[in-house]
Amino acid sequence: MNTDSRDAFEQLEKSLDELIKVYRGVLNVVRQEREILISTQLEALNENNVSKEKMLLKARQLEDERQKIARDLAQSEGLPENTKLLDFAKHFGGEAGERLRSRQSVLELLLRRVREHNAQNEKLVNSALENITGAIGSIRNQLRDKPTYRKSGGITAPPAESGQLVSKEV
Repeated sequence: MNTDSRDAFEQLEKSLDELIKVYRGVLNVVRQEREILISTQLEALNENNVSKEKMLLKARQLEDERQKIARDLAQSEGLPENTKLLDFAKHFGGEAGERLRSRQSVLELLLRRVREHNAQNEKLVNSALENITGAIGSIRNQLRDKPTYRKSGGITAPPAESGQLVSKEV
């Protein structure tokens, strides 16, 4: 490995380490989000969402930086521009290759866990929205005018809904 390649390789490792730190933070935030959703703390949920957005933005920036470093490393090693981490690991072999494989597997595991937790949180949110929509519909039905008398003066059969409010004057 020449000097340019060695520098680019070290930058790539540092970039991967930063990505790992950020995705660990994202995983923690997504786990906290579940607890917040269950406890229905709206203020905490808003703060958590802001934190998650900042971390995801940081992850995107780091990923762009990592891709640039990887292109530079590939160019200095005479590899194709779109060389993947595992291809670099095979190319360099030995301890350097093993370090890349290790970081790649950690990132893959973190991303899988973030997706799993995010999917669970999405189910919680959708369930809560269904409950709220049902409650709003029920309230709307209760507040809608329900005439007891027809225009012809005849009495209509009471609606077959439970929980109808009845007023009785003395």
